[in-house]
Amino acid sequence: MAGASSERQERALIQKINRTVQQNKKNPITIVSSDGDKITGVVGAKKYSGRQITGSEPYTDMVLIIKGENSANVSMKGETAPSLAGGGLRGIELASPGLGAKFFTKVFEHLTKKKKLKPGDKVPDVFGKIPDNAVENIVIGNTQMGGPIDYMYIGPMSVTGTYDAKKNILTLNGNFIKAKKYANEHKLYFRLRARREDQRFDPKAKDPKGVPKIYGKSPSRGDSAGRLVVVDESTVPRAAEKITIR
Repeated sequence: MAGASSERQERALIQKINRTVQQNKKNPITIVSSDGDKITGVVGAKKYSGRQITGSEPYTDMVLIIKGENSANVSMKGETAPSLAGGGLRGIELASPGLGAKFFTKVFEHLTKKKKLKPGDKVPDVFGKIPDNAVENIVIGNTQMGGPIDYMYIGPMSVTGTYDAKKNILTLNGNFIKAKKYANEHKLYFRLRARREDQRFDPKAKDPKGVPKIYGKSPSRGDSAGRLVVVDESTVPRAAEKITIR
């Protein structure tokens, strides 16, 4: 998740956790999400300092420091976050090699053979269900893409929380969700969309590996290629353009 608002969410959450631990005289605290899930033994939080092997932004945003355990990696999302998994095509290829490229190729075939798109035409958003056996790898990630993650934190950009000193519980207005649990309980889709409104279909555009890029450059901003994101099935419009990934 990129942008000034996401950085604000990340900084605020780290600050809220660390201040609460200080208030508790540096002793472990329990964090309770707005839906009731608990994380015990938390003694701090910090920004993740690694990168993807490609040099891109890492999948992990924040690290929870937990007493007596390995630290827990967290990927942070807003309530209207465009993607549930990070890294775009490069990140997806690191998590599930070949799957993202296969999706782009299937989208290209759909647009040229079924939709009969011509160069310069507006491209509709296209969705493809992620195979069940790939969902966990994509949601959790791996070290190559700056993961794996243990939790997703999904909540408002403005982080708030209350600390009950008697119960030693910090209650937040967002939710920490175990990544593996989320992967096991949700059906996910790829969604390919334009980065800029003025991007149009370019059948000749390919990446260095020969994968169709679908979109041409934005005349106004120069962005090339589309944006690949991962979304929950519940957000896929009923009438959306869908393709099958096998």
